[in-house]
Amino acid sequence: MINLIKEGTTNSIAISPISKSIYHDLASGSFELDFTQDYDKSSGSIDLTKLAPVPAGYYNNYLLFSLPSSKVPAQSGFYTYDLVEYIAGTDQWNQVQEEWSLAAWEWSEGSKLGLRTIDTNRMKVVGTDKPSYISYTGGNQDGQYTTYNR
Repeated sequence: MINLIKEGTTNSIAISPISKSIYHDLASGSFELDFTQDYDKSSGSIDLTKLAPVPAGYYNNYLLFSLPSSKVPAQSGFYTYDLVEYIAGTDQWNQVQEEWSLAAWEWSEGSKLGLRTIDTNRMKVVGTDKPSYISYTGGNQDGQYTTYNR
């Protein structure tokens, strides 16, 4: 289980995926965290920034990621996540099949030849619920009470 905290600036997480990543030994790679809240089944996706690989040893199979707190889901609670790895390709103008106005990716990101889910697990989000206050305005808001002393 990973824990994400909404308050603050950055979350750093370590995930030991079930399937080995093709980007494990590289300083970069394209990953996203697809999540679904257990309570209301709302879902979303977060692009992850991969950190440098873990040195050889006991923690060799871990992937390290960083993500800003602003990308953490708004509601606290428990989630199920899928760690998805992009299999990158090289774009060439004459091979791109999407219309320019419909493309949902930036040219600098490169093409994504495929997606591969390398881990599914649980996630907990904390520190996101903000209390709401009702302010009554207008009209007479005065009240009174009586106390009795024996």
